[in-house]
Amino acid sequence: MKNNKGFTLVELLVVIAIIGVLSAVAVVNLNSARDKGIDASRKGNMSALPAAAEVFYDDNSLSHFGFCDDTSIDGVEASILANTGTLDCQDADTAGTDGWVATVDLEAGGYFCVDWTGAAQEQAGALFATGCACGAVADEGCD
Repeated sequence: MKNNKGFTLVELLVVIAIIGVLSAVAVVNLNSARDKGIDASRKGNMSALPAAAEVFYDDNSLSHFGFCDDTSIDGVEASILANTGTLDCQDADTAGTDGWVATVDLEAGGYFCVDWTGAAQEQAGALFATGCACGAVADEGCD
């Protein structure tokens, strides 16, 4: 009678297949965690805009006009671009109230919006038109 010490080919193939399935699941979860981390970074960068806007407002005769073209947002924009994101900032003039609104695309889909009213929220679409605050729908007339 033979005394075999070792594994059969079928046993080894089953173990390799199980390891392959587990590693595929782990890679998918790691990519999801990476996307969430990038989104958190972009949202954090956007949170600096309201403070920069208030400094700009005080320095420019109590007006937000021109904020999106000012160098005060360059640092935020550079941080977002470093994470391959896109910052869209527009001056807004809603019913005579000057303001600004900015969005950044999220890896998980959708956009994160910050505006002069203090709103900071996720939304399905990017900026709809100049004059729209976060969450506004263009068909409803943002002004």
